[in-house]
Amino acid sequence: MNGSITQNKKTGQWDFVFNGGIDPLTGKRKQIRRRGFESKRDANDEMTRVKAEVLENEFLDLTKMTYGKYMEEWFQERKSRLQKSTFEIHSIFYRNVIKPRIGHLKLQQIAPIQIQKFVNDLVNDTSYSEHTVHLIFRIVSASLKKAKVLKLIKDNPSTGITLPKIKRKEINVWSVKQVNFFIGEAKKIKRLTRCHIGFLMSIFTGMRQGEILGLRWKDIDFETQTIFVRQTLTQNAEIKAGAKNEASIRSIHIPSKLMEELRTHRKQILKEKLLLGSSYRDLDLVICTKSGKPMIPRNFRKEFYNLTEKITLPKIRFHDLRHTHATILIQQNVNVKLISERLGHSDIETTLNTYSHVLPDMQKSVSDKLDKIIGM
Repeated sequence: MNGSITQNKKTGQWDFVFNGGIDPLTGKRKQIRRRGFESKRDANDEMTRVKAEVLENEFLDLTKMTYGKYMEEWFQERKSRLQKSTFEIHSIFYRNVIKPRIGHLKLQQIAPIQIQKFVNDLVNDTSYSEHTVHLIFRIVSASLKKAKVLKLIKDNPSTGITLPKIKRKEINVWSVKQVNFFIGEAKKIKRLTRCHIGFLMSIFTGMRQGEILGLRWKDIDFETQTIFVRQTLTQNAEIKAGAKNEASIRSIHIPSKLMEELRTHRKQILKEKLLLGSSYRDLDLVICTKSGKPMIPRNFRKEFYNLTEKITLPKIRFHDLRHTHATILIQQNVNVKLISERLGHSDIETTLNTYSHVLPDMQKSVSDKLDKIIGM
């Protein structure tokens, strides 16, 4: 554990630096340095004292490591894996909720009962919804799962924790009649928003908002009438390669009516490119501003709400167009597995759980068919 003491030529004060060994969490060599001592002797005395502290704790780092210390490193890993907006949200929950409550606990000594109490306290705090509690717990659970993989802990104390039940929110959807009314009335508007093609894509494909706003012309095969979901646009209007999950990177076959609308829209985009020339920012986006820049998501949604109000249809969220698409397909007896793949759900259970409100009506149609085909 050698060290060196040097005098700063600019300030005349003394600094020291020494090798603090290997950080057990990162595997990287630690350098410990201090600056601003009045004399070389003061610097040497402080270096000796700090070295003694390091030696005393050298073999105790893992057992003394707090959950907060571990989380600082874990978040460095997460930064490269999560969307910027998601990382920021997780960081805020860690700083404001997780760290103050359990950051002081020794990582190797965290017990399931402490995690359960942490969750129970959040549930009893009326500031947090069931969804928020689940999100916060997922952050803690994922971090502890990684700690076990790194062999920092023997067992994951978040396993088997009881979470609050999430009250299912009622999904608002348009009927087929309302969808047709929306499409028909929109065409009558003189200055129809350039975002209209995006609304149609949601109705005909069930794509997520980010997938629609991130779609490029090269992701559309006009011959096979197929859209390929390969990138998305974040809420901060940043383009991100890939999609929400592996299942979300998919191909979607689309009807001829939507293809016709896309061809018409492409002509408009080509005119704008020619008009602006080199000033046009060509990102190959299907939905963009007149100068080619990505559409800001909140502005996109605002255009949808304004159009809905003009047409005097019941107000629904833009995301509910995706729900409308799925509901219509289920009502038309389309195989749920195919719907799940079309929506980019990670598994069919997600689809069944999300659209369970439609299934009772489907059960009635099944029993009616059985009456017709089975004679007694």
